[in-house]
Amino acid sequence: MIIHRLEERHDLVTVTPESPDDLWTLRRIVSKGDLVASETSRVLKDTAEYARPDKERIKVKITIETEQVKLDSTLSRLRISGKIVDVSNDVLSKNVFHSFSIGEGHRLSIRKLTGFNELQIKLLEGSKALGDSYAIVSLDGREAGIGIVKSTHLQILPTLESGASGKMYHDKGRRASSSNYFEKVADALAIVSTSGLSVFVLGPGNTKNLFANYLGQNRKEFGTAKVIEGSDTAGEDGVYLALRNKNLQDSLGETRLAKASKVIQEVMRRISLGDTRVAMAFKDNLSAAQSGATESLLVSDQVFSRPDIEEDSLVELLNKVEEFRGETFLLDSSTDLGSQVGSLGGLVGLLRFPLKS
Repeated sequence: MIIHRLEERHDLVTVTPESPDDLWTLRRIVSKGDLVASETSRVLKDTAEYARPDKERIKVKITIETEQVKLDSTLSRLRISGKIVDVSNDVLSKNVFHSFSIGEGHRLSIRKLTGFNELQIKLLEGSKALGDSYAIVSLDGREAGIGIVKSTHLQILPTLESGASGKMYHDKGRRASSSNYFEKVADALAIVSTSGLSVFVLGPGNTKNLFANYLGQNRKEFGTAKVIEGSDTAGEDGVYLALRNKNLQDSLGETRLAKASKVIQEVMRRISLGDTRVAMAFKDNLSAAQSGATESLLVSDQVFSRPDIEEDSLVELLNKVEEFRGETFLLDSSTDLGSQVGSLGGLVGLLRFPLKS
């Protein structure tokens, strides 16, 4: 998350979220009564008698007093609703209800009338880390799959095809085709990546090495392009399989996704041994968090579709875990980890000590 301004004395912060994790952080920070300001656009019509029917879209800065905060089911949008208390243009009136739909790249300011607490400052400071974003390209001579990983979330781009037909091409033709193919993959990657983003390249055969060399020589806007061995699958399936690749995991080191993977491995180990330092039901996890027992908590985004768990209760649970210096992970169900946690009910806690029966 980009923090443009943080003034604890004036209880004000201005931020731009960059990932689903950032939206979840804001969901845990913004609460009822906060003043939230952001820009929106409105169509301005000239209503004069002889005016042309042209429509002009103008930017309007709106400040609302928050009444409700809610994430959508995909965690890609944060809806903040309330009454308008200030507006930069009279195309909108004060005291009417308005909702902001906040996504990645949407700048907003938050003024907390009750002040920021220690946990909220910790969440904001922790969100500034940028080291957990990278790209995975899984390709062969026929197709390329691209995945962008941000913290514990995976975004898959549409599969790209080279158009090559194998042996029917002469050598010169294949080289020209490969160059165009690599350019097409790099262009697609550039649209969704940030400057200096690390790229990990996998796939069968020698195509991955050629593509990594192409990036290094021709596309300086990317960070390191590292070839990862041990994959014989290209395309979208290759991206999903890459996340299980031990060589990639070793290269990533201590990213949040790697940490979450170690937590679920330890959970499964304890379950197999009958170790009771694991909690899976929401009630048990809340009880563990309140007693300071939770060391790590994994939450799949599938839990947001469960009718028996309210979003506010989930916010309370995660905040309580971190109050006692526990670590929380919100996992994308499109990844193996998120799917695994979803199959266990959507919530899995690794405990420091067993709960009293």
